[in-house]
Amino acid sequence: HGTEEGQQILQQPVPERLEFVCSFLQKNRKHPSSPECLVSMQKVIEGSELELAKMTMLLLYHSTMSSKSPRDWEQFEYKIQAELAVILKFVLDHEDGLNLNEDLENFLQKAPVPSTCSSTISEELSPPSHQAKREVRFLELQKVASSSGNNFLSGSPVSPMGDILQTPQFQMRRLKKQLADERNNRDELELELAENRKLLTEKDAQIAVMQQRIDRLALLNEKQAASPLEPRELEELRGKNESLTVRLHETLKQCQDLKTEKSQMDRKINQLSEENGDLSF
Repeated sequence: HGTEEGQQILQQPVPERLEFVCSFLQKNRKHPSSPECLVSMQKVIEGSELELAKMTMLLLYHSTMSSKSPRDWEQFEYKIQAELAVILKFVLDHEDGLNLNEDLENFLQKAPVPSTCSSTISEELSPPSHQAKREVRFLELQKVASSSGNNFLSGSPVSPMGDILQTPQFQMRRLKKQLADERNNRDELELELAENRKLLTEKDAQIAVMQQRIDRLALLNEKQAASPLEPRELEELRGKNESLTVRLHETLKQCQDLKTEKSQMDRKINQLSEENGDLSF
């Protein structure tokens, strides 16, 4: 992960990294409000092969959603691509279901084909007794591929993953995800903009109050000019006036900064709205 947040997470201990991954998968599922937890962090820490396999399947799915080109997968051998394509197809077909967790477990336990999904995480966390457990086995490609005329791996034998990434089902799902992400970004920006507008209004009110106080002090100065004042009283009056003037200038600067930020956010929201419009077509 190339972002600053990603680098910070990589520096965390393994349990914290696992917690982040589990939270990410739960937040980005089709039904995020579902009480069902897709991946149990405790089971992963205990070295559960089933739980590690579920995590791998879901991470594969989210990774393909952000893949820039089907050619990215051509570096993998055909056999590996075929297994990954079976996994991806399964998640695509079942992500709308409310029992995704149970469906994943049934899928992973269905056929006795050795899997390459073992993770270095299990080596770091699980004791030797757990490492000796049998690996979770994935569904055999041939059993799925021969099921019917709806063979989603048909076509060029060079890249099964490339084939499935070009299907209307996958393209539509990725487009919907992009639209949802853009809407979330726009909603967050609009919320931040509303908060800035509120703060700007408060600053404007403070400026008005301080300006009134300065005007009153100026008027008081004019009235007192005709009558002699003690040096101490005159000095206190000047001090108050200077203090208010400084605060007024500081508030004016903050107000100007907020207006500049508001203008930038308006432009960003307009840009996101235009992009949403383009994606909708």
